[in-house]
Amino acid sequence: MMTTTILAAVDRFPEDDAVLLRGREIAASHDAALCVVHVVDLPGDGASPAPIDTARGQAEFAARDRIEDALRRHGIDPADVEIRVDSGVPAQRLVEICDEIRPSLVVMRAHHKPRIVDKLLGSTTEKVIAWGQAPVLVVGPATGKPYQRVILAIDGPDSAPTALSFVSSLLPEADVHMVQAVEVAPQLEEAMLRVGLARTDLQAHHDALAQDAANRLGKLAERLDPPVTWQVLRGDAAEQLARVTHHSDVDLIALGPNRSGLLRRIFIGSVARRLLREAACDVLIGRPPDIELFDITAQRRGARPHGAEVFSPIAK
Repeated sequence: MMTTTILAAVDRFPEDDAVLLRGREIAASHDAALCVVHVVDLPGDGASPAPIDTARGQAEFAARDRIEDALRRHGIDPADVEIRVDSGVPAQRLVEICDEIRPSLVVMRAHHKPRIVDKLLGSTTEKVIAWGQAPVLVVGPATGKPYQRVILAIDGPDSAPTALSFVSSLLPEADVHMVQAVEVAPQLEEAMLRVGLARTDLQAHHDALAQDAANRLGKLAERLDPPVTWQVLRGDAAEQLARVTHHSDVDLIALGPNRSGLLRRIFIGSVARRLLREAACDVLIGRPPDIELFDITAQRRGARPHGAEVFSPIAK
C-alpha cells in the first residue's frame, strides 16, 4: 500500500469540526496520515514588516492552539496529526501545499451562503477545486454516520469506469447508485425549432438520447459483480442532480470527470458550482483526468477484474 495523506483544510471552529471528523474517519479507514492545514489570511495595510511579522506569528500560534483544542475535544491526540499553519492568500497557499505534499484527498467546508466577494470571484473551496491536484470532498456542517448511499454522477459511460474505481476505492463500503442526466442543449433545441422541426421531433430526439444512455449504462453495469444500480435522469443536469441530493437516504454525491474535463483552471463547471451551493448532502469532486488514481485500499471483497480496466465492485 502506498503512503497517502488526507488533507483537512480548516478555518475556524466549531464550523470546521465536520472537516476534522470526516478527514479523520477517511484517514483511519485507509491507514493514511491526516494533515490539518490552516492558512492565516492577514490583510495588507501598509504597515512596516516588523509589526506584520509579529501579527503573523501571533495569529499562527493562536490558530495552532485552536486546532489542537478542537482535536482534543473530539478525542484525537494532536501528536497523531500533522498540523500545518501558514499565512498568505488561503486559496493560493492551499494549492501550493497540495502541490508539495500531493494529498490523496482534500476535505473542506461547504460555503452555501458565500459573501458577495465569493459570489463574484469564487470561494476558496471552488478555487482549490479548480486549481488543485487532488479530489476535493466538500462537507456540510454536520457529520455523523459513515457514507452509506452515494450518488455517482457521470457524463457518460466512457467516464464511468474511472469514476467507479475512484469512488469504490475511497468508500469501499458505500452503496453507489450511478446516474446520468440527459438533455437537449438549449442551442440545439433553438436551432431545431428555428428550422421548422415540430416539438414532437424534439421530444423524439430527447427520447433517443435517453435510450442510448440507458443502453450504454446497462451494458456497463452488467460487467460489474455485483451489478451496480443506475438511472438516467432527464432535464438540466445541475437541476436534476441537486434534486436527487434531497432524498433522505443520500449521504454524498460524487462527480466524475466529463468528456471535456470536469475541472478547469480558474473556473469550475456550472453543475459542480450549483451542487456546491444547493446540494443537501456532501459533495465529492472527482480527480482531474491527468492525475493517476490513488489506490488507498485493497479491492473489495469478491472483486473481479474486467479486461484492461480496474474496477471495484459496487455493494448493493
